[in-house]
Amino acid sequence: MLWFSCRKDKFEDFDNNQLGTNYFPIKTKMYHQYKVKIIHFDAFNQTSDTLHLIERIEQDTFFKDNLGRNAMRIEVFTKDSNAAQWESVRSYYYVGLKTHVEAVIENKRNVILTLPMHEESVWDYNTYNNQPQYLLMYSKKMDSYSNGIIQAGRSMEITRLGRDLPFESNYWKEIYSEGIGLVSREYTNIEFVNNIPSGIKENKELIEYGYK
Repeated sequence: MLWFSCRKDKFEDFDNNQLGTNYFPIKTKMYHQYKVKIIHFDAFNQTSDTLHLIERIEQDTFFKDNLGRNAMRIEVFTKDSNAAQWESVRSYYYVGLKTHVEAVIENKRNVILTLPMHEESVWDYNTYNNQPQYLLMYSKKMDSYSNGIIQAGRSMEITRLGRDLPFESNYWKEIYSEGIGLVSREYTNIEFVNNIPSGIKENKELIEYGYK
């Protein structure tokens, strides 16, 4: 296994020909739309609420971040599946480097991919922030991917490396496809209080992508 452990703060900007960067294209005006299902569990009230949303992620423009790196500004919009208008919900940015790809959200740096992409490579999603270690792994290469709407070529699956404890369920699976980026995400972060769940479960599937 290859462990992502370098903690230097300054890297050269990534080369688009570097192995793996075509699984996460950072390009001006590119957008992705996802069908999203979110379940919120409330242990105190012993309830659960389910949301069905359409999420649109727009890659806007490049700028220099506070470390002097080329960064891509991201705008996120959501709407109910029956709504006509999009609602702006947040913004953040991506930084693509030769060693990894970061998503920087509210000044918290998350390592979403390590480069180059090799099956069974392991890295810490929280390498550059003060959150507990969260290990991810390239778990499976795929010749193709389809969710019934999106047809994609070569793809890579990412899963969490770890195990659930009796009082929690913590699951992560993402799939990235060449020339597209993220096509699927499953995420669970639930604690059990007296055997009653509290937390969130999310499923996200790509339904459209392109350039605006």
